[in-house]
Order: sequence, then structure tokens, then C-alpha cells
Amino acid sequence: MKKAKVLIMLSFLFILCAVGLHFAAETVSAAGFALIAAQTAKDGILTLENGQKWYRVNRFEDNQSYIMTVKNAAGEQLMLAAADAAPQYIWSYYRSNMTTSTAPRISTLSSGRYTLTFTDGRLTVNDSHYSGGDSDWEYTDSALCYHGEGTVSYLKYNAGTGADFSFTGNKSDAAEIQLYTCGDILARCITQQPVAAAPVIEGSGYPAPVFTVGLSDVSVDSVKWFADGEAQSCTGLTYTADIFANQPVGVHTVSCLVEAHDESGLHYREKSADATFVIAKGVKPESIMTFSDIHEEYGQIGEAIAKVMQKTGGYIPALIVCTGDFVYGPTADKDTELSRYFPQIVSQLGGIDAVYVAGNHDSSEAASVMSANADLGAAKNLPLQGGLIFDGESQAVALNGKSSRNAESILVYGINFDAATKKNGDIVQYSYADIIGEVDSFLQSAASQYHGELVVISAHSGLHALGVQPESLNPMQIPIYAWVGENQYNVDMSYELAQTINRYAEQYNMDIMYIFGHDHSRNEAEMLLTDGDTLVSTKHYADKSTASQTLHFTYAHAGYLSSVIGCADFNFSFIYRDGDKFVFDLLNTSDDSVRHTEIRAKHPYEVPAATETSVSSGKAAVQTTTSAAVSAEKADAPKTGDHVYWILLVVPVAACLVFFLKRRAQNN
Repeated sequence: MKKAKVLIMLSFLFILCAVGLHFAAETVSAAGFALIAAQTAKDGILTLENGQKWYRVNRFEDNQSYIMTVKNAAGEQLMLAAADAAPQYIWSYYRSNMTTSTAPRISTLSSGRYTLTFTDGRLTVNDSHYSGGDSDWEYTDSALCYHGEGTVSYLKYNAGTGADFSFTGNKSDAAEIQLYTCGDILARCITQQPVAAAPVIEGSGYPAPVFTVGLSDVSVDSVKWFADGEAQSCTGLTYTADIFANQPVGVHTVSCLVEAHDESGLHYREKSADATFVIAKGVKPESIMTFSDIHEEYGQIGEAIAKVMQKTGGYIPALIVCTGDFVYGPTADKDTELSRYFPQIVSQLGGIDAVYVAGNHDSSEAASVMSANADLGAAKNLPLQGGLIFDGESQAVALNGKSSRNAESILVYGINFDAATKKNGDIVQYSYADIIGEVDSFLQSAASQYHGELVVISAHSGLHALGVQPESLNPMQIPIYAWVGENQYNVDMSYELAQTINRYAEQYNMDIMYIFGHDHSRNEAEMLLTDGDTLVSTKHYADKSTASQTLHFTYAHAGYLSSVIGCADFNFSFIYRDGDKFVFDLLNTSDDSVRHTEIRAKHPYEVPAATETSVSSGKAAVQTTTSAAVSAEKADAPKTGDHVYWILLVVPVAACLVFFLKRRAQNN
């Protein structure tokens, strides 16, 4: 990610040098701007004097360069430039994203040493004025607008008035701005990312996987498909990857590059997400892979799946639990996260079943929608704060014929970050007060019909007091400064929530794991506490009060599956049942390091008698209709539990045989 940004900046500097600035200014305004006549502008293509072509687009993209034009009275396009001896007309757009979720939205448009600035209703350059709050440039519907000081203002062109540029709150008075860019990426037109339907089993005779890309209303100029980075001959919107047929166990990627245009003269060039395609030996039974804080480094998901397969000899996790902070910067809105970010995540999952928990950078509503749509036992109207997102014993899981039916003995309860967020006007505080009762109700229900399930509570935020907990250390094993950060890292009533979970774990002998993330930006290394360890939790952040208790459940970080913020270092967790214990491995996608922990299982899992018939028949029905999907994994996976149904048949027959032989002996 860091290398990519360096390359982008170097490319920008190259463009500035290559283009040259040899145009004569038509006018110069008092605000320090020049308007420069473009060489040619036709069919959405702006051609500079040196022959370089720039393409008209419909929005800004982070870390790209742009030319902005306005029309004069004669209808000629004039390039907006910062006035100088050599006017600077190529503007670099940068959105501040390495910020907290509560930070204002800030973006910049800069050209050389000049920065475009909105000051007191005027367009200025080279002005460091900043009044706080949002300071965000946006290009939409051929208008340049500025979000700041609580309002939206549109750039207005006042040709020939001596004050060429001002701002208006009326969009109909806005100047018609045309935006041009060049480079490998122009603008987005992909509405459906390619994705593998499901993992397949090595040697099962599976059909070649099919990948499809969906586009907005555009005319396609070209489509290029790539398999494991190699260009393919397919030029359509659907690609059948025959290259992967009869391949050995492994993780592969498929992507495409689309070029297109529309009737209005807008141009598009976009690379799709890298869709993961998995060829496995089977599914590791009763297992989950979980990670947190991926922050748009979605390629790490496929890397993590490959690492699990390397560890297990070719078996994939039954379920993936994504524990928040999927994006950068200020908290994303629901529509943006659902349309732009989650499709990229789904592409990386390779068809393995997954559920989602929102972090502080995410829309909790979007995460709930994704978990509900996964249909793995979650309610269709899953609340904003979260709830039960996976029930391995549910009919939905038993009948879906995919990887998660191998996780029958697992329950996952998700706590979205908004569940701990309390807003009172402009004041935001963080407390578990509103979620404790919900967690209590869930655990009460789970305890009333407990059969030895592993109960996972996945929550982006933790339960310990940052820096007060003795294990709160940085990767160098140096203690974190006590109470570092804000209330969101030391959530009020953490002690009471931990106490609630502890009570059920102790009284009902339940195997419970509370798994979280979030603290990497405060440099805290991933910790793990188990039964018998001491947990120090916040009672009230305002007075720095804490209380401690002896744990009867497992408390651990999920692993920070990113590298760009704080101590995050490509870590994730792989958890599975192994006889009378659970294995909790913290793995790394960039090396072979592993933190291996074995946790004694308190209770063996027993298939609920009330659901044996329905679940058994459901699985059998699925296995006869999905030979190319993960249904075949059940036979290939070790100790999957399918043998239970043979035992249920054999035991009664054996008992009848013994009874018959005894009666025969008595008669003789």
C-alpha cells in the first residue's frame, strides 16, 4: 500500500515534467488564477499541446491528477490554473484517510506549491486558512462543490467581472466544470464485481468457474480478463476460467480491466476486485477464520485463506468472521459501504461463508445488512447494534450446502460498534449500557439449550482498560501508557459486560470466546487471555475507574489484517475444535510466524436431539445436488460429524441383533 502511494506520487511528478507549461494565459483574476485555452477538447478528450490525451470523467479519485475547465462566452474550454510565471493547471486530488473515524472529511486540490482553498465565500490559492470541520472538495453533476462550515457551496464563474470565481448555494447557478484525468484508472463503471460462487474440491470433476462483471449504462470499448495476473483471451463480460480446471489445491485470482464511455462524453477505465478462487481438499470442521482492521487492504483476505490451507494441508475454514474497520477515514455511510467496499470483500472470500461486524470506521447498518443477507441464522431484520449472526445448528446453515455447514457447533453473536456509541448532540460518548441486556438475553437463550457449542462474541471494541490491563503491551512488549486514547478505547461499563459473559461461562460451563480488534492505532499488540487469567475493565472513563475479575472465558484480539496504521502487521486468527480442546492460532500472511494456543474445552459438543432428523435430511439433500460446490467437502474433510448419522442407524440395528441372539440362546 505504501509502495503504491509512492509510485502514484512519482507518476504525478512525471506528468508535471512531461506535460510542460507552455500555454499563454487568456486572463488572470485578482484571486491568483489563470484561465488557459486548451489545445483541443473533443468527444470527451482534452489534448494538450504536447499531444498528451486527458479523458473526461465524473468524479475525483484519491491520489489522482486532474485538469478542470470552464467555458467562456465563446464556448471555449479554459483550464483553471494557479497564476504564476508558469501557470500550474494540473491539480492533484488527495483525500485524508489516515484519520480517526470521528475526524472531519478533508480533501485537497493542489498544483505545485499552490492549494485550492475556500475562504470566506471566495476561491483562493496558497491560503492555509482552516476553520475546522469538514473541508471537502467534490465533483458531481458537472459542478465543483465544497463541503465546509456546515454548508455545501458550488463554484460560480463570473466571466469578465473582475472577480471571476465566487461560490453559490444554488446549484443551478454553478459553473459548468469539466473534469479530465489520465493514467491507468479513469473513473468507475463496474457495478458488479466478479466473484467465485464457492470453493471447489480437488479432483471432484468440478466445472470451470465462471466470473461475471456488471457495468453501469455505458458503451464498452474493451474488456481484458486476467487469471493469476496473466492476460486471457476472453473479451466479454463473462469469463469461464478453463485454466483452473483439474488444478491441484491452491488459491487463485481472477480480475478484469474495463474501458468504456457514455453518450455524454464521459470515459471510464476501471480494474475490478481480485476475485479469489479456491481449490481445496475439504473444509476444516468446526473452524473459523477471523480478522479485524483490514482498512481496504482486501487482498490480504485471499492471502489469509491461503495461509490456512498451508497450515491444514489444503483445508479451508468453515466460516469467516470479519470483525470491523473495513474502510479508512471518517465513518462510511451505508450506501457507499454496500456499493463500493463490501463487494470487494466478498470477491476476496472465494465463496466461503462469512458474517460481518462493524467497526468505528464502518456503517453498522451496512454490516447488519451483509450478515442478514448471508442467511446463516441471523434475523432478516438484524438490528443496527448487531445480534446473532451465525447459528451453526440452524436450518439455513444445514440447507445452504456451503462451507459453514461444517461449523454446526458454533454460534456467533456480533456487536457492531454503534452499539457502544451514545450521541447527545455534538457530544459522543461510549458505553455498553445499551447492549448488556441484549447480550444477557442471547446468552440466556444459548444456555437454556446448550449442547457444547463454541459461543463466539465478535465485537470490534474490547473489554479491557487500555494501558491498565497488564497485558496491554506494544509489539516490543513495552507497556502502553495508561488510559491512552479516548473513551472509545476504554468503553464505559466494560466491566459489567464482561461480568455478564463471565457469569454464563461459569454457571453453565459454556465455552465462550470474546474476539475484538480496534486497538492497533494505539500500538497495542494482539493479546490473548484465557480461563483463570485476570481481566481489568473500565467502569467509568470519566473518573478512570476500573474493576478486575477472574476470567471464565477466552478474551482475544482477532488479529489486525493490515499494515498501514499503528502496530497492524498482517495478523489474523484461525480457531478450531480439536478433540477436547480448542486451538487458537494467530497467523501472519507475510511470514510463517504463529502464536499457538490450546484451550481446554469445557464441554463436548452433542448434536441436539430435536434437530437430528431435519438437519440430517437437509444435509443429505444438499449433497446430492451440489457436487461441484463445497457440499463435496464434507466427505473429504476429516471428522466432519457425518459419521454420527451412520452411528444412529447402526446402533439400533446392533441392539436388535443382540436381543435376537439372546432370545435364541434362551430358547435353545
